[in-house]
Amino acid sequence: MQSNRQIKAAARHQIIGNFSQFQIALSLGFGLIIWQFIFSLINSRSAQYQNLMSMSMKTMSGQTVPSDVYMQNLQTALPGLLGSAFIDAIISGMLAIGASWAFVMWQLTKKQPGHPFKLSLRFFSRTTLKDSVILMAVRSVLVFVGYMLFVIPGIVMSLNFAMAPFIYAADVQTKRPIQSTTAYLRASSAMMRGHRMQLLFLNISFIGWMLANALTGGLASIYVVPYYQSTMAQFYVARHVN
Repeated sequence: MQSNRQIKAAARHQIIGNFSQFQIALSLGFGLIIWQFIFSLINSRSAQYQNLMSMSMKTMSGQTVPSDVYMQNLQTALPGLLGSAFIDAIISGMLAIGASWAFVMWQLTKKQPGHPFKLSLRFFSRTTLKDSVILMAVRSVLVFVGYMLFVIPGIVMSLNFAMAPFIYAADVQTKRPIQSTTAYLRASSAMMRGHRMQLLFLNISFIGWMLANALTGGLASIYVVPYYQSTMAQFYVARHVN
């Protein structure tokens, strides 16, 4: 199994080896970049979200906000925030696996993909939409329940199920019969056995890039999104080969 340093180096080479490669990588991640912008815009225009963020900023700046007022606003905003987060998890997940799987095939075949933006949307097609939504929805619910029980179970579940979309995508690619959602989640858990900490540290290594993305108002996502999706693809390839 490759080290995280080697995985990230391979991902960087894939997306910035030359200008043509960067164009393809950006096209693969473009749908996810646009969705992140739309989702952030929708949330920022929500009155409940704005009130909650305003009170949070006041608290962070040292101003006193009555706890009952804060909790009331939180309880009011929470259902909407959870609902939007659930929708985001499904759509982002489908866009991410479309992009990452294209990176996987690019790595395995050593051929640059044609029509990269179209490839990033492949799991929104009529033949894959239902199975993709169910897989992403069930995975999101299980991870959310894990976080509600305690943070650590949520982290473990997210790591265990990280490869499920890739295993599903492999079946779509090879036209094998589509399995049940639980079968993909179990297969992912088996694949991740002994490699959860490596994936955890791989994700932690992107915290600086996520902060850079936030500080630039999302501008850095032009590089960060393709880089991260390529990295996840490289991790899958490393596990798949081994």
